[in-house]
Amino acid sequence: MRSVLEGELQGIRDGITALSAQAVDATARAVSALIQRDFDEARSVKHEDKAMDASRYDIERACLNALATQQPVARDLRELIAASIIAVELERCGDYAKGVAKAARRITRCGSDIPAFNLADMDRLARDMLERSTQAFLNRDVQAARQVLGDDDQLDRMYSELLSSTMATMVSHPQHIECGTWLLHAGHNLERIGDRATNIAERVIFVETGDLPGDMNVHDLGQTRAL
Repeated sequence: MRSVLEGELQGIRDGITALSAQAVDATARAVSALIQRDFDEARSVKHEDKAMDASRYDIERACLNALATQQPVARDLRELIAASIIAVELERCGDYAKGVAKAARRITRCGSDIPAFNLADMDRLARDMLERSTQAFLNRDVQAARQVLGDDDQLDRMYSELLSSTMATMVSHPQHIECGTWLLHAGHNLERIGDRATNIAERVIFVETGDLPGDMNVHDLGQTRAL
C-alpha cells in the first residue's frame, strides 16, 4: 500500500512541477509582450490559459482519489491537502499572467510610449518567488519557504515604486493616463503572484511542521522577515 501511495504522490508532485513551469513561462511571456508591445504574443498567453485550468483540475482529482483510496495519515495527508491547494494557487498565477497579457494588448493598442519603469524587475522577483516556493514544496525545504516569505515585502515595495512613478507620469503627461492605468494593472497582477507564492510557501511549512500560518508567532515572523 505504501508503494501505491508514494506512486500517486509522485504523480501529483510531477503535476505541480509542470503547472508551476507553465505559470512562470506565461508570466515571463506576458511581461515581455508588454515591454516589447507584442500584441500577438500577449494574445497567445491568453489562449493558453485553459491548459493551466485543466492541469489544476487533474491535480485536484488525483489528490481526491488518493485521499479516498489510500487513507493517508500524518505528513502524507498534509501533503495531499497542500498539493490540492497549491494547484489552485498556481492556476491563479496563470490568471494573473493572463491579466498582464490583457494589459499588454491594451497598451499596444493605445500606442503610448510610457516606459515600463521597474516592471521587468517585478517580473523577475515574482517568478523567482514562485519557482522557489514550488521547489521548497518538492524538496521539503522549510528554510527555502521562509525565505520566500521574506521576499514578499520587497515585491510590495517595488509595486509602490511603480505606482509612484506611473502616477507622476500620468499627472505630468495626461496622454499616458489610459496606458498608465493598464501598466498599474499589470504591476498589481505581478504583486499578486508574489502573494500566491507566499501562500505556497506557507503550505510548505504546514506540510513539514504541521503549523498553519496563523500558528506562527510574532517572533517567528520577525525571524522570517529578517532573512
